[in-house]
Amino acid sequence: MAELLINSQNFKYNLNLITQHLDCQDNLALVLKDNAYGHGLREIAGLARESGIESVFVKNEAEALQIKNHFKHITAFYGEISPQSPSNIYQCIQSLQTLQEISPLRPFELEVNCGMNRNGIPIHSLSNAFEIIAKRGLKLIGVFTHNGFGDEGGEGFLLQEGNAKKIKDEVISLCTHHNLPFPRFHSLNTSGVLRGNGVREIVRVGIGAYGYACDSLNLPSLKPIASLWADKICSHSLKKGEKIGYGGIYEMPYDGIVSSYDLGYGDGLFRIDEKTQGKLLCSSGEQILPRMSMDCFSALSDKEKICVFSDAREWAKFFDTIPYEILTKLSPFIKRKVI
Repeated sequence: MAELLINSQNFKYNLNLITQHLDCQDNLALVLKDNAYGHGLREIAGLARESGIESVFVKNEAEALQIKNHFKHITAFYGEISPQSPSNIYQCIQSLQTLQEISPLRPFELEVNCGMNRNGIPIHSLSNAFEIIAKRGLKLIGVFTHNGFGDEGGEGFLLQEGNAKKIKDEVISLCTHHNLPFPRFHSLNTSGVLRGNGVREIVRVGIGAYGYACDSLNLPSLKPIASLWADKICSHSLKKGEKIGYGGIYEMPYDGIVSSYDLGYGDGLFRIDEKTQGKLLCSSGEQILPRMSMDCFSALSDKEKICVFSDAREWAKFFDTIPYEILTKLSPFIKRKVI
């Protein structure tokens, strides 16, 4: 059976490297959204809990409920949180209308737009937001924003960090005015917090914990924690010129053995077809042959098990994308195993 192996030592190494670089420990929070970036929500949640993480971020209520007993603070970035959900699950608010609708019993975090122009209320709406919060007696846990230039840095990064500082200062002033407790504050992704000190009381670490960061940061190497392995289904001894798979696209260049392996585009792998340029090799060296099928691929190998990739950057480079996309597309039905 195909499986994604999760290296627990690499995970702990990455967290230690990040905390040492930032000189922080107690305020480290982990992003577990989208099935922990494809690595397995329950598996990574267990490792995070062992590492002393208390605050995490997930995509929605469904993910939050899977790990409801693991953490003190669980923030769901998107969607409503039902009244029946535990109070340690926080809803994210991105509009004044939602502030008017949320139950006073539901703790929440307020997102503010610092210039990325994606999600969050405008800065100029903060005063109105806090009037609603005070009037309705809402449970504000945190205020956050998201700098869209964490990877690129430069003037865009500095501009949005300046806006984040303005947001924090205004929030403190509004809390004082309305006699509200100060919420926690966070503003940056992995690349952002590694690029500078940031405006935050907690450090929101995502892809860095899984072993990836922007190359321009010039940090000591993070270690990818996941390796994807496929098991052999069957083998065929073929003659030079014999064709393989749908449409017979691949033709054997010599007499040899071809085997099929139990992963395909139905499992989230990118589809390799006759139009793909170059040869895509597994980490263990085998060529994956076009066309890839829904549930399996063929390779010039007779090994019982092969490592498809141990570093998502290998596949990301081949398909001209980013490691995030390679990892998050992996099917949740692939077995995850912590080693």
